[in-house]
Amino acid sequence: MKQAILSAIFGLCLTVGAWAQVPFGHTPPLHVDGNQLHDPQGNTVVLHGVMDTPSPYFNSWRWGNNANDAHVDACLQYFDKLYTAITDTTQGAFANVFRLHLDPCWTNDPDKKSDGKESGEADISRFSAQRLEKYLRSLYFPLARKAVGHGLYVVMRPPGVCPKTIQAGGEYQQYLMTVWDIVSRNDSVRKYAGQLSIELANEPVQVTDSTGQETPQALQQFFQPIVNKIRANGFTGIIWVPGSGWQSNYRGYATYPIRGYNIGYAVHDYPGWYGTSDSQTDAENGIRQFHEAVPVVDTHPVIITEVDWSPEKPGAGHYNEHGEWVPANYGTWATASTSKWGKTYKQLLDHYGNISMTLSGTGCYIDIDHYLSTGTVRPAFQ
Repeated sequence: MKQAILSAIFGLCLTVGAWAQVPFGHTPPLHVDGNQLHDPQGNTVVLHGVMDTPSPYFNSWRWGNNANDAHVDACLQYFDKLYTAITDTTQGAFANVFRLHLDPCWTNDPDKKSDGKESGEADISRFSAQRLEKYLRSLYFPLARKAVGHGLYVVMRPPGVCPKTIQAGGEYQQYLMTVWDIVSRNDSVRKYAGQLSIELANEPVQVTDSTGQETPQALQQFFQPIVNKIRANGFTGIIWVPGSGWQSNYRGYATYPIRGYNIGYAVHDYPGWYGTSDSQTDAENGIRQFHEAVPVVDTHPVIITEVDWSPEKPGAGHYNEHGEWVPANYGTWATASTSKWGKTYKQLLDHYGNISMTLSGTGCYIDIDHYLSTGTVRPAFQ
């Protein structure tokens, strides 16, 4: 019964056909052809999995309490167990992609004081290029290689989140240029380019052009130079380009697309976005609103790198990034039910057929602690 439930949950997000063409557990190199991902035999591939971050805090202290050399091995062993769980088809788990956050808890210099301009993960003032190079070798790439060994493609996202406003030619563009210069110059990363892909930024809110204006060309002005740097370094894999509005606005790319090969777009989707929620279940309207906001879905593959939902649960709630009150639920960022919002989301995926996805955490897919203590995979929130 547990296997059946887990398979049903994942089946909600499964586009029929991909698994029949590409044997599960294999990661032949992928490339972009039109608006689809293809393997070397020309089969269409749609990816479904989870994201996670190697952070003591966000991993609930399961492998240690500090991001330092003494805890690298424990972190690697922990994620190896997660990879085993989410790909255990005998227990109903069928993930084939993992979004890896190059968490800033490893790349920030613990001896450096913040300049106070930004807070939380938007603060890049303590970033250390030397620490990124070090932990790319000892942690991040080994995590990616282990994932590939379990039959998972890997999407790498940069350390942290975007500040509220980022400008072409500004400090945050230079930060991302430095991050992806280091990553894309790495020989091991380049070797695995068909299995590893790059998501350029996480949740830009306002993106401005070189004059500080939000123009249709601003997104291209900001991200095209970073794409060019990555290609100049010899990385040939897929590059996933974000939009603005917390990765919900791609309108500017319709006129000013990112130039180059193996380009896709990384989108976020939560209940309440694109005109759908538990109280708004008109799938056709949701498809229309998604297309209006993400017109690149017609021309390029899309991956939704954050999505989650669980039903409302009596108790306290929280305010989301838009300042809207969200009732408490069973442990996800967004609140909705599979039978209502989830059904419209599934229809969106089926309509386009070129949208991959990663849930916003491993804990949104499986019960992590239950697996670690028993070896049994059961669905998150049962």
